[in-house]
Amino acid sequence: MKKFWSIGGGLLAVSLMASSAAIAQTTLTMWTFLDINAKGGRNAALKQMISDFEAVNPDIKVKVEPQVWSTLAEKFVLGSNAGNAPDIGWVNSENLGFIMNSDAAADLKPLVLDGWSDQQKQDFLLNSSFSAVTDGDAVKAMPLLPSTWVLMYRKDLFDAAGLTPTDVATWDGVTKAAKLLTKDTNGDGQNDVWGIGLGLSQERFSVTPAFLATVDGNGGIFDDSCKATFDNDAGRAAVTMQVDWIDKDKVTPREALAMSSDDAIDQFAAGRYAMMIIANSRYEQIQRTAAGWDGSHLAIAPVPGTNAGKPGPALLVGWWAVQWSKSPNQEAAAKFISYMSGLDGAKLWNVPGEQIPTYRSVAERPEMSDPVRQGLRVTSEILANSGVLMPGKCNWGRTQADFNLATQQVILGQATLEDALRQAEQATNDRQ
Repeated sequence: MKKFWSIGGGLLAVSLMASSAAIAQTTLTMWTFLDINAKGGRNAALKQMISDFEAVNPDIKVKVEPQVWSTLAEKFVLGSNAGNAPDIGWVNSENLGFIMNSDAAADLKPLVLDGWSDQQKQDFLLNSSFSAVTDGDAVKAMPLLPSTWVLMYRKDLFDAAGLTPTDVATWDGVTKAAKLLTKDTNGDGQNDVWGIGLGLSQERFSVTPAFLATVDGNGGIFDDSCKATFDNDAGRAAVTMQVDWIDKDKVTPREALAMSSDDAIDQFAAGRYAMMIIANSRYEQIQRTAAGWDGSHLAIAPVPGTNAGKPGPALLVGWWAVQWSKSPNQEAAAKFISYMSGLDGAKLWNVPGEQIPTYRSVAERPEMSDPVRQGLRVTSEILANSGVLMPGKCNWGRTQADFNLATQQVILGQATLEDALRQAEQATNDRQ
């Protein structure tokens, strides 16, 4: 009897091993800037998403390989050219040009979108965003985490200075407010709080006021052929504004020239800056964990406008999922992209991810009425009122760095304003 059970158990074990091997057939590799083993709402959301997806699809495993966010798109295309790209990659809006001007990404229309029901299409809030990633009939990317840049500020410091959001509705107003907010709080002759923060380095950069003011003043920076034009009055006025904040108005520290956007955000969270242009996706992190001050005082205002009565552009950007066109796991990869961008995924991106809802039914959930999500509600309203899309085929991923370099050159006396803008414009056009 014992021998019988031993043989039977051995056969059962072999059978279970064979079944397990049969189930775990496909492993998807995904490059993203998120790390499912790190803290943070978005990391937790993705981790839960993968767990839920794998439970429903036991034959598919998802392997996350975190990457540096600023080089994801370029690395994906280079990997595709070398034949070793991941099954799924993440791309930020600023670098969609890498994807749209290559054959690295699969057409997700037949793989994902054609499977959507009419109800899902009507529920989805970002249908217009597909215009940026459509090439002919092909759709090259799926929106996952929409975001925009907003003016974040310390409400407690605004209150103490007698300021309201109306006072910073224009860039001229920002300059005036920044002068009131810049303080030497301990009398040692050094400013402890600066009116407005900037990150002007050439690495790990992000959108700064000069870029947004130029887009506003020009009505964009690209024509239909992706030729950039910002070496003009609007561009010069915008860069001059940033130069003056450091050299003339003394409301931004000179160290900003070497600061990355992440460095500057850290300074804002530490209490050294009273306001700063920051991606709304950072709101939850700053408010809940990073702020060295009472996070309940963190507030959001629209991007200031060049002219009174009209807010600046709320650039609808964020993160997109792309599928490698040569992936050996096309069906499985499309299934996970569909899950991440579908209703179940959107619920998790919203809570615990604390991201802008991509579906109307998610936006209307009771969770969105929680006071802790005030930032998400305000940002959603800003996008609804003044949201604009940059053209997907135009590569503006480093244009922000071009504006940073122009600001640096003028401040350091390395170039005139006219020469700096001309070089910046040419650098952007050389990348098209």
